[in-house]
Amino acid sequence: QAKLVNMMSSLRDKAKDFGSVRRSYESISRHNKAESLRVERQVKWEFEKLQKFLWYEEQTLLTQLREETGQKQDLIQGKMEQLAETSQALLNEATQLQADLKQDDYTFLMLHPNPFSVVNPCPRIAYTAEEPEPIPAGMLLDVAKYLGSLQYNVWKKMLDTITAVPFSLNPNSAAGWLSVSEDLSSVSCSAYKGSVENPERFTSSPCILGSRGFSEGFHTWEVDLGGLTNWRVGVSRPYKDTQWNFHHDSRSGFWYIYHLHGKNECRASNTLRSEAALGNIRKVRVELDCTEGELSFYDADLQSHIYTFHEKFGGVVFPYFYVGSSQDVASAKTLRICPLRVRVIEDVLT
Repeated sequence: QAKLVNMMSSLRDKAKDFGSVRRSYESISRHNKAESLRVERQVKWEFEKLQKFLWYEEQTLLTQLREETGQKQDLIQGKMEQLAETSQALLNEATQLQADLKQDDYTFLMLHPNPFSVVNPCPRIAYTAEEPEPIPAGMLLDVAKYLGSLQYNVWKKMLDTITAVPFSLNPNSAAGWLSVSEDLSSVSCSAYKGSVENPERFTSSPCILGSRGFSEGFHTWEVDLGGLTNWRVGVSRPYKDTQWNFHHDSRSGFWYIYHLHGKNECRASNTLRSEAALGNIRKVRVELDCTEGELSFYDADLQSHIYTFHEKFGGVVFPYFYVGSSQDVASAKTLRICPLRVRVIEDVLT
């Protein structure tokens, strides 16, 4: 009977465990439904901005087309009226000459003295009319101005209105203290708020990962610390099967530099705890060379080297950030992924 009692107790405990996991799935399901609606609204809003931009460009181009059409039509109409008046005057003169030719010679000579006489030149237009002016260049609409590489030219203009970042922040990894911007490019620390439980999420500290992992090649990005005095910037191995380790250091797969409140120095997360730089840095540039196994940090403003890790990262690593709370609660500081400088290189297609 004792064995049966123990078995019964064990089964009930397991049933509770299964029930707990089931409730977690229910929570995730509710979260996904709410997120789906929010993301759908955000996607529609982003496309509305693009549509407004395209509509404005379309209207601007059509307005220019109508203005050019109107200007050239007015010019052409003026030329046509002038030519019509001159043509009619010539026809009237020809008709009058035809009538005069029916007069006798004396009357005709009285009406038409020597046209080349200096004393009494002929006032008739038939002798003084010039040749019509040739049609000048540029009277046709500049079609190439409106249709030449139209989509490409609009796309290049669009580059000036959009922001591109090397990667987005992953909100599914954000600890409950963190608030991620709608465009997923910045994050700040505030009061703890409940969030759905999922294995990728940090729970012991205000950390977040980037959405893109790197395992080969060279990659670089810049981080604007926004006046934070308690921060970490680096890379981390991805989550695997178990909860995140409470201790984030090089031995547990975290490589970063950090700064603490009240300190005038920046340090690295290696076991030596060596001093990396003095002062609180405003902007950090990260250079990750997966092939060579190097992770370097630079002061982006001063363009000076801070620290370099020489490690075998052992697979994919993700950008890693710790966003500590601000001492001034009323004004939370924001960490931001700096946008890329996008350049268009034009070349002949071969």
